[in-house]
Amino acid sequence: MTKNGYQNLIIIALVLIFGITACASGTGGSRGNLKRLKTNKEGELRQNWKDYTVHKRNRPSSSFQKGFVAFVYKLNKNEKKILLDNQWIEVTSDEMKAKGKIFDNTTSAEILGHNQELYGYLVYRSADIVSVRIVDEQTVQLNYRYNRNYSQ
Repeated sequence: MTKNGYQNLIIIALVLIFGITACASGTGGSRGNLKRLKTNKEGELRQNWKDYTVHKRNRPSSSFQKGFVAFVYKLNKNEKKILLDNQWIEVTSDEMKAKGKIFDNTTSAEILGHNQELYGYLVYRSADIVSVRIVDEQTVQLNYRYNRNYSQ
């Protein structure tokens, strides 16, 4: 095949990839924001955890390592909703919070919804894949995917 033929194949492949991903992300609602913070807020959030509704997420059962992969800190002062799947567990005691630790590098992010309103914070493993989808003016949905590292 000629150089021009390879270029055309690459262009066609790229167009197909972008077209498929654009269609896949358009499944209702609009994309929300997960704004990464330059500084890690984990210490501050852990210290003031009772000011939030906190949920933690365990590692999947297929992982041989222990610990957690993420925490969601939902603001208590507003009526906004953050939809989570059934793998999230609400933190209800000091003991639960004390036992909950993420042993990997973490990232802190703001969960933003309609009109860039702050719904809460997410502290999660930097290796994982996270997105926020706006459901309506009062609700966002957090989608979390554990990304297994080779050593885990």
